[in-house]
Amino acid sequence: MSFDRLLKQLGFSQNETKVYLAGLECGLSSAQNIAEKAGLERTTTYSVLGQLVKRGVVAKTKDKGKSRFLAESPSKLMSLLNELKENLSKTLPELEAIYNKSQIKPKIIFYEGDRAIQKVYDDTLAEKPEEILEWNTNAFFDNAKVDRDYIKKRVGLGIYARRLAGEGSIWAKKNKLKDEQELAETLIVPKNIFWPGIEVNIYNNKVAFLNYEENMSVIIESKAIADAMKQVYRLSWLGARTVEAKK
Repeated sequence: MSFDRLLKQLGFSQNETKVYLAGLECGLSSAQNIAEKAGLERTTTYSVLGQLVKRGVVAKTKDKGKSRFLAESPSKLMSLLNELKENLSKTLPELEAIYNKSQIKPKIIFYEGDRAIQKVYDDTLAEKPEEILEWNTNAFFDNAKVDRDYIKKRVGLGIYARRLAGEGSIWAKKNKLKDEQELAETLIVPKNIFWPGIEVNIYNNKVAFLNYEENMSVIIESKAIADAMKQVYRLSWLGARTVEAKK
């Protein structure tokens, strides 16, 4: 890592970096000599030296009545890092409080384009929920941009799925027969009462809407919204069980 980049990470401006490095080379020296070494105007250098003195990385003294400056040992930079860590530790509780307050507000992420649908599936795997509540469509099988190994990856992570699909769909013809293998339970209802144009996934504190036809998806992150949608899903699940029982 370059000295410039390191000092920048410690909060040094470009001019502060030039002056400090020049000061290290010059030793005890005048502002004029340091300015020449740094390639800066004397007035600019004098101002920057004042800032570095306040930060404790440059010392100012008098020699025969004239101001002289001496860059502190580079080991002094560790004290800056320790001071930064200490200040961060002190303010962390306040920052966490601000962060936690922000969790109350719903977060909405919108995707569009060829990867829009897969973005949701990737998120479900990253979130690793205990289960995903799904309203399914046949579009899952028709979209070439969707990872064909998604279900296998979900199973590999031990994520259970509840699936609602319409009669005549591939979910009904093939996947319901593989429920145990696919770590899922699938309920099938008549096509005339359930054949959604979009897919919906509910997991953890998120609700995702997948619109295959328009290559777009939306993820809403909100505990209140997710909890409400989970209740709606449970009602539809109970209704689907009743319909299946009457067949």
